[in-house]
Amino acid sequence: MEIYIIRHGVAAELDNEIVEEGYRYLTIHGRNHCRIVAMKLQDLKVSFDMMLSSPLVRSVQTAEVFASVLDYSGEIKTVIELMGGSPFSRFLSLLKRYSYHNKIALFGHAPDVNIYSQALIKSDTNPVQLNFKNCSVCKIEFDPVKETGKFIWFLDSENMKLTER
Repeated sequence: MEIYIIRHGVAAELDNEIVEEGYRYLTIHGRNHCRIVAMKLQDLKVSFDMMLSSPLVRSVQTAEVFASVLDYSGEIKTVIELMGGSPFSRFLSLLKRYSYHNKIALFGHAPDVNIYSQALIKSDTNPVQLNFKNCSVCKIEFDPVKETGKFIWFLDSENMKLTER
């Protein structure tokens, strides 16, 4: 199965109005940047048959922008495993639970997106260093039986550079 691990877009900082982490929403720049990255995925002919998101506002909003650009009409399902701080074993259980889908987008937070991606591709013979900036995307071929992944490409959203193998 193809999985796309995506870090949420640029969000508002905590301040007097936004006093809890869970309420941070995408800034205008964040929404625009998400749209640009999603359009790049559109150019790459990427599509999803399932979208899973952290329940935190900034991740859900990122997923909504991607869904709009990529003409995804399915449900954006929120799952607590992507909220932040879940152990890798729970992330693996999440992937297995949805392994009947072929192309899954997962919207989450740093450092988890880095940790999960690196853990999935650790058995790759040529390890890749990933640095998820806001809205960066990593495509991994995941085998739910072997619980291993193969790095396919990484889109650095900061410079829109695609690193492939």
